[in-house]
Order: sequence, then structure tokens, then C-alpha cells
Amino acid sequence: MGRRKTAAAVPVWIFALFLSGILGMPLAGAEFTVPRLELATRGYTEEGDFTLSSAASVDLALSGGYKYGILLGLSFESDNLEKAIAYRNFTLAPPASGGNQDNYNAQVADKANNQAVLAFRIAKATARDLFNKPLELSYFIGINDYFCSGDEFVTRFGTGQVGTGFRGFFYFPEGIGGIMSRQYNGIHGVRGTGLSLALTAWDFLVPMVYIYQDYAFAEGMEFSGTNHFSGDLRTLFNKDWLKLEGFTGLTLSRGQSPLVRGGFLALIGAEKGAELLIQLGVPGWKAGEGLNVDAFYFLVEPRIDFGLMALNITFFYHPLRYLQIETPEERGKADINVKLLFGDVLENKIEGGLESTLALKADQGEDISVFLSPFIGFVSGGLRWDAKLRVNPAGYDKPHEMFEFFMGVRTAF
Repeated sequence: MGRRKTAAAVPVWIFALFLSGILGMPLAGAEFTVPRLELATRGYTEEGDFTLSSAASVDLALSGGYKYGILLGLSFESDNLEKAIAYRNFTLAPPASGGNQDNYNAQVADKANNQAVLAFRIAKATARDLFNKPLELSYFIGINDYFCSGDEFVTRFGTGQVGTGFRGFFYFPEGIGGIMSRQYNGIHGVRGTGLSLALTAWDFLVPMVYIYQDYAFAEGMEFSGTNHFSGDLRTLFNKDWLKLEGFTGLTLSRGQSPLVRGGFLALIGAEKGAELLIQLGVPGWKAGEGLNVDAFYFLVEPRIDFGLMALNITFFYHPLRYLQIETPEERGKADINVKLLFGDVLENKIEGGLESTLALKADQGEDISVFLSPFIGFVSGGLRWDAKLRVNPAGYDKPHEMFEFFMGVRTAF
């Protein structure tokens, strides 16, 4: 999957001026906000040396009232921001005659794969109450909505956390297939250029439709062109004790079999007490192929709140195909995570606890990893701070490799 080029790093003020001209929005009356900012660092030992690896992303929102708004999302696309900064200090010189060409080629590839550029992620313009009707129209370019992640309930209905906390850099620091920027977040994500239309006539039910050119495809990690077109139907349902989201979609490509997808999220129970989260679906199934367990995204998470403490148990089975890309390394992978929490970061501004993660890989022989992780998180100044120490008890023969440290900061919701 190719790296994004620096040409996409358009200055924010130029982009805002362009969009405001199209929509007739006066910049003097517009308001810039930062709805999402995330920084994360992992400290670990690699080949005997302790190293840090970091990632960062940010969203900028330009709003001018209730009826319309613009979202501009940018991110640092680099597997290791520290390496990227180091490489800026010098230029790699080809080896002299008789020199180590293989070593030079490896460094060139490493530098190319660790460029830190402020890359374009999403531009989205939204018009609400279209033609004075309960309609919401969005025009998007880039990485748009994630289906069945639970995040839409928080932003659209103002609920508490719906989606699982078992996702992101703290749990999958190497990403999907070794690409850190590819992370599990719901069953499917819209990536392309197109339109979405939502019917907002009810305060508990929102049907939506998406039509877009889908450019998330790759075959064998090689770009396969942009001649892919997708459509999705999606519905959100929100009640106090039941939250449901379902979707179905189809992708058509010239000369290729249709790609079908679908799934649902269900959160059953009250926010305080006992809850059960289920995410089940097929991120992508190519017509004509056999349908087996590898095609499924399955996550189940019972949550029990005892007041002063809470217990979350997560089982997650990885799909072979995700975000339109098949990743053989994910075949047969599953995780079981047991998380014991003390405190509540939303009410008390601080929480902590201990979790145990069992990672399984059943394909071509069993591979089992076990991690124990004390963690702490707190909110201060509108930011949430998290830290976690991950310990691999089976690595006692190499004590310096037993420990990994994670630290992250993100905007608090």
C-alpha cells in the first residue's frame, strides 16, 4: 500500500479560503476548532536497543453555525516519527565502489517508509436541514465515517462510550499487517470521494446512504487503481437501554467480482450496571469465493460496573479482509482481554487498573502471547492522558525485552 505524498499537505488557510469561497461562508464569522487530537508513543526494546516510536493525528473543523460545517483532517503518516526527524539531519550517499549496496538500499527504503509529512486525511462539507427538510447532506474526500465503531452515537446523540476501548495504538502498536496507520475501528470504513445523505426526522433513528468512488483497494499491497465504486445503506437506532447500528454495502469494479459487506453493532443494557457489546459482520466478501470464519469480524464485550470498580471482558476475532485489503497475517488471529478498572475518568477525572491480554493465532500451528498491563488515565485541561506498562511474562529469558511502555494524549470528550 503506497505512502501518501507531500503534495497532499495543503496549507490550512488556503484550503479554508477555497471552501469558504465555494460555500459563500464569510471567514470572519467562521470558527476553527480541534475536535480530535491524538499523540501516542511506544517505548520498547528492538535488537537489544531501547527505542521510541510515535504517531500523531489531528482534525480541524471550520463551522459557521448549525446548518453547515467543514471538517479538515490531517495526520502524520509515519511508522516512526523519531526516525523521520533523525533522517532530516543528513542525506544518504550512495556507497563507493565495492561498498555495501544492500545496506544502502535498506536505509533508503527505511527513510522512505518513515517520512513524517502532514498528510491529507479527510475534507468534509456538511449541510443540515437541506431545503428546510430533515435532511443532512455531506460531500467528502478521504477517510470518512467508520461503520459499527460506536463513535457516531457519541457525536450524533451525545451518549456515553458505546464502542470498545480495545482498539488503537495501545493494543495494536504495529497496526494491521505491520502498517501502524491501519487500525481496527468498527467493521468497515468509508474511504473515497462521494456523498452521504441522512434522514434526521427522528431523534432516535437516523437512516443514511453513501455513494462514493472507493480507493481503499490494494492487491498484494500494490495499488489496484481507482475504478472501484461503492454504495452503503446504514441505520442508527438509539434508546436508553438499546443502541443498534447496521449496514450493508456493495462495491463494483470493472472486470472483477462484486464485493459484498454488512454487519451490526448492538449495545444492550444501561450505562451504569451491566452492558453487553456485540460487533458482528463481514467487512468484505468477494462473490464466488467460499464464505468461512476468516471473513468475519466478531467482537463481544460484556461490561459490569460495580460502582467503585468495573470489569470489561473482550473477545475479538480478526477478519482476513479489512478496509478492502486482504492481510494474510491476520488469518486465525484472536484476542481475549480482561480489564479491571478502578475509578471513572468521566466522573472523577482519573482511572486506573490492570488488564491481561491473551493473543492467539491458530493458523498453521498455535502461537500464544500473554501480556499483563497496569495502566492509568486522567483528564486535565481538556486533554486525556493515558499511560500503560505492558509486560510479557514469557520473556523472562530476555528481561530487557519483557517490558513495553505506552503514553498517549488526546482530546477529551
